[in-house]
Amino acid sequence: LMEKYPHQISDYPQRYIVALFNLVLGLSKLEKYKEMIFYIQKLKALDIKSESLKDYIFYSVSFLELGMYIGTGRFKEGLPLIFAIEEKLKKPNAKIIDEQRVIVFYFSISIIYFGIGNYRESNLYLNKIINDRISDGRSDIHCFAKIVNLLVHFELGDRDLLEYIVKSTYRYLHKRNRLYKFETSVLNFIRTKLPKIDSTSELTETFKEWKTEIEKITKYPFEKKALEYFDIISWLESKISHRPFADIVKEKALQ
Repeated sequence: LMEKYPHQISDYPQRYIVALFNLVLGLSKLEKYKEMIFYIQKLKALDIKSESLKDYIFYSVSFLELGMYIGTGRFKEGLPLIFAIEEKLKKPNAKIIDEQRVIVFYFSISIIYFGIGNYRESNLYLNKIINDRISDGRSDIHCFAKIVNLLVHFELGDRDLLEYIVKSTYRYLHKRNRLYKFETSVLNFIRTKLPKIDSTSELTETFKEWKTEIEKITKYPFEKKALEYFDIISWLESKISHRPFADIVKEKALQ
């Protein structure tokens, strides 16, 4: 309707920007990535004079693009965007973005680095969330940062440190009544199953069993939301097939 009456766009640019953002967000939930790109380009092409609106578009588009790179397994393509976001956040007017949104950016950035196998950089961003009291305002992000942090330390081979982290994570989730079946499954693998594994073949079999368990758990709509934060099923498939996590996610996105 706004495009049918262009003066509405010039008179109320923010309304049009928000409408486009919500449209792209909906397309991302439907995994319609080609359509997403079309409307993201529309957002980028807008001739906006207001500096605050320009910043709003940048942060909104960056959030959507990071989600697209994660959802399609194109993690490497997200690296230039990460650098652009970091540079933007360093500027004096960066306060235009609230701190809770910064937490969301940090989580997405951590997943990008996880996807390319740079686990130490992923851990750096996860710790920015975990160690920041402000992130409690987004308890969902804080909780999943702790869950992904466990997987990062598994990938890094930090078995001794894992024992401490899993206890800390369990206490945190239990205290906040966040011990749902998904979280319990992750903690159970790290705490009780992993220490008993002595060989690669045994680990692969355990991953297969764990994948079956996660698939059953995520059939429930509430538990399935966990996969929106991190696609643990694709990660498990990568471990079972000994293939890159990114390749598994890419293949699924093309189906």
